[in-house]
Amino acid sequence: MIKNIGFVVVLASSLLASLGASNAFANDSLHIAVASNFLATLKAVSRDFTEETGIKVHVSNGATGMLYAQILRGAPYDLFFSADSKRPLLLEQKGVTEPGSRFTYVIGKLVAWSQNPEKISANLTTLQADNPALRFMAIANPKTAPYGEAAKIVLEFYGLYAPLKAENKIALGENVGKTYHYVISGNAQIGLIAKSYVANPAHPVEGEFYDIPSHLYPEIAQQAVIMKGKNSQAVQAFLNYFKSAKVQAVIESYGYGLPLVNQLK
Repeated sequence: MIKNIGFVVVLASSLLASLGASNAFANDSLHIAVASNFLATLKAVSRDFTEETGIKVHVSNGATGMLYAQILRGAPYDLFFSADSKRPLLLEQKGVTEPGSRFTYVIGKLVAWSQNPEKISANLTTLQADNPALRFMAIANPKTAPYGEAAKIVLEFYGLYAPLKAENKIALGENVGKTYHYVISGNAQIGLIAKSYVANPAHPVEGEFYDIPSHLYPEIAQQAVIMKGKNSQAVQAFLNYFKSAKVQAVIESYGYGLPLVNQLK
C-alpha cells in the first residue's frame, strides 16, 4: 500500500533510505534481467519491494549469455543480475553500464540432487557411472554456464565425467534452470544444479541433495550492474532494499552464500 508522506521533495533521500513509499513512485517501474538460477529469489524480493514502495518490477529471465546478447542489442533493462562475473565485467568494459555500479550480490552453491534416492543416490562419492539406474546425469553447458563449468570440474574430480560421457549419460542444459527441469521431469536421475532450486522455501522438492564442497569448484560470484543511463531513484531504492539485512536473510534462505562485502570482486 502506498503511504501518503508529506514533504516528499525535502525528505526524498531519507525516504529512499528507509524505503517509505510515496506518491512520487506511484507510476515508477523497473525492468530487470536475471539469470535463471536467481529468478525465484528475485521474484520474492521484488514482490515485497513493490508492496512496500509501489514501484513495479518487471523481470526477464534466461541464460546469462542470452541476456548479455540482448543487452548488447539494446534491450531496455535497468539492472542485470548475472550468473557470473564475466558478463557484467565485459559490459562494463564496453561502456554500457553505469561506472562503479558492478557488485557481487551472491555466491552460488552447487549441489547434486536425486529426486528418487531409493533408486539412485546423489552421493557422488559412491556413484558408479555404469549404474543401470542412472540413464542421465544433468549438468548445465560448461561452455556457457558457470554452474555447468563447476559441475564438469566436480565430475572430473570424482572420476565420473569421462566414463559418463563415454556412455552418453550426460545431458546438457542450456542453463542451470533447464538442468533442473531435466531432473524434475524424470528425464535425468541426478542433476548438478544451483542449491537455490532445492532450497527454495516456497517450493520444497522431493528427494535428496548433497552440498558439493565449495573448494572443489571455482567460486561462482554472481554480479549485478546498472545499465548506462538507468541510475534512477527507483533503481537506487531497489538496490538499497536489496542490500538490507532483511532481504539478505531471505536470499540466504534460498541457498546462496552472501559476499563478505558488497563491492567489486
